[in-house]
Amino acid sequence: MELMNRDLSMLTKNLAAKSASVFKQDPKLVAAIDKLYSKNEVKNLNSKMLLPDRRLNFLEVQEILDHSSKDKEQGPSTFLQEKNNIRKSLIKNVEDVLRKINDSAENGDTPMLVIRNQRLWSNCVYDLDRVTLKSFVDAKKTTLSYSNREHKTRFNAIVFVLTKVHELLSKNLCVTRRELFYQNVTRFRNQSNLDEAVRDVCCLLQTPPWNLGIIATAKGLIAGSVKIHMKDGSCIDCFGAGGTLIPQDVDGIKEFRSTAKYILVVEKDAVFQKLLDEGALVRLGPLIILTGKGYPDVCTRQLLCRLVNELRLRALALVDADPHGYEIFLTYKYGSLAQSHLSQSLACSSLQLLGARHGDVMTLATKESRLALTSRDKRKIVNLVKRPYLNTATGSIIRKDLEDMLKSGVKAEIEALSPTAAALCDSYLPSKIIQADYLG
Repeated sequence: MELMNRDLSMLTKNLAAKSASVFKQDPKLVAAIDKLYSKNEVKNLNSKMLLPDRRLNFLEVQEILDHSSKDKEQGPSTFLQEKNNIRKSLIKNVEDVLRKINDSAENGDTPMLVIRNQRLWSNCVYDLDRVTLKSFVDAKKTTLSYSNREHKTRFNAIVFVLTKVHELLSKNLCVTRRELFYQNVTRFRNQSNLDEAVRDVCCLLQTPPWNLGIIATAKGLIAGSVKIHMKDGSCIDCFGAGGTLIPQDVDGIKEFRSTAKYILVVEKDAVFQKLLDEGALVRLGPLIILTGKGYPDVCTRQLLCRLVNELRLRALALVDADPHGYEIFLTYKYGSLAQSHLSQSLACSSLQLLGARHGDVMTLATKESRLALTSRDKRKIVNLVKRPYLNTATGSIIRKDLEDMLKSGVKAEIEALSPTAAALCDSYLPSKIIQADYLG
């Protein structure tokens, strides 16, 4: 029986290898992919640290230096020592915050928390190629008072998360946001309230949630020529049918080993699966395909940034030609307002838009496959074009696409640009890559 299973396994591998060898890529596509890969190698060799035309504060300088030092490989002992030092420092910071609250209460004063406001675009800077929350000194702040009825729920939620963080750090444990929510459902009532409290605590302590032992539940998928080696010794091979779930602990990844020449970020799971079914890993490869299944979660964005930075690969986005598709592309590229305090780890500023652009809709999509913009779509476009990071050379082109979409009153999904998934894989995407028709 064991011999039969072994023979069957070998037969499957041989058939897969045979089908891959029979298929031959268009030489123009091969040349375009090689150019895409080699251009990025030259770009990385010649890259210089770009600094804005203003005086940077201490924290911004520290972030830039930390980011550049990540290129140097760390030994296991160095990594563990650094992580332990961060953990001890955070425990002390949490204790200091909680002590101040207790001291205020004991002295008869009203306990207060001062937090940078993460709901204002004006509270961010954009000259580091991403949405970055201003430093505590420069940012507009929100003061939460325990005696204020409107603030009390949020105040208590922050204190609860701080106490849980202290417990997690002291015991060197990790917990997902969902698990944390279920530990006190009556307090938070819904997941978004817990997420806001975690953001507030991260902002207060000026550290990402994974340093606090709080990790997000991953929903994204990855497929392609890459193996993910974790720090616990395990290995994830992503070359499988249907894709592989992105690890929840992206910070626990030790290294990537890959033969890929670029990364394709796909908006929707449906398109991701169709591309895999059509053999995109061979027909468009060697590549890595990634999807956040719609609006991307923290794990997907964090993994994309690490793949791009550590493998030195170009990343291209494939989204719907509608306001939501463009917003998803912008979130991957520039970061989000809600996570502006984590933009260094989550914003992939080198990401470029492969498609679908509004111009593609007007030239390739049939009239029957085009959809009318809804009033909600129009409001979203109006809000998107106001975003400050579009006031750049690259941003202005993206803004013009959105304005043209608003003027035409039509949108379309990726599937509208090709009659079949095979045509998407064999015609639309190769032609865009050959033409090097990227935005960003």
